[in-house]
This record gives sequence, C-alpha cells and structure tokens, in this order.
Amino acid sequence: MKACVSLIAIALAASAIASARAQTVSEFQACSACHAVGDVGNKVEGPNLKGVVGRKVAAQAGFKYSDALKKFAETHPVWTEALLDDFIKNAEETVPGTSMNNSPTIRNAKTRSTIVEYLKAQK
Repeated sequence: MKACVSLIAIALAASAIASARAQTVSEFQACSACHAVGDVGNKVEGPNLKGVVGRKVAAQAGFKYSDALKKFAETHPVWTEALLDDFIKNAEETVPGTSMNNSPTIRNAKTRSTIVEYLKAQK
C-alpha cells in the first residue's frame, strides 16, 4: 500500500513538472520567433539566448547589435534577472533605439518571471 501511494505521488509530481515545463515553453513562444536558446548559433533574427542570464550585454560573438544596445552595455554590463525583466516588459523603454523595438511587450509580471526563469535554466 505504501509503495502504491509513493508511486502515485511520484506520478503526480512528474505530471506537475511536465505541465509547468509546457507552460514555460508556451510563455517563451513570443520570444522564439526571433531568438533561439540552444546550440544552433545565430540562425534567427535575434541573438541566441542560451546562457543570457549573467552574460555581458551586447557581447555575443557573431551578432550585430544596435548602437543603442552597445551604448546601454556601457552602463549595464551584465544581463541580470531584473534587467531582463525590464527589457522583456518594454525593450524600447529600457533601451531607447534598440533594434528590438517591434518586440511584443509583456506586461504580465508572472509571464515575464516564467520567461526569465526559463532563460536562467538555459546554460
């Protein structure tokens, strides 16, 4: 009986994890139109976001960043969770003149948090 209860608990936990992962991937859909997060290089319009949390701003090799983002990097050298949250909330407001000015504005804090956590896990 104890083993059966344990198996049910494990199955429920696995289901919850799978559901959370599906939700995270769903939240990232808006970003994935222009950004990849894997070992695929720069095969899309925006820079690859693998390892972005903690990475230097405007420093991914092989990507041509806007002058606005390069200038922004002088005063904001590293992508922190808070900085990514601000940028995802409104890229143009955070970095005026960014080439990401037509990006989706994500006002929902929970959605942004989910995206940042997802990016944090992409190492």
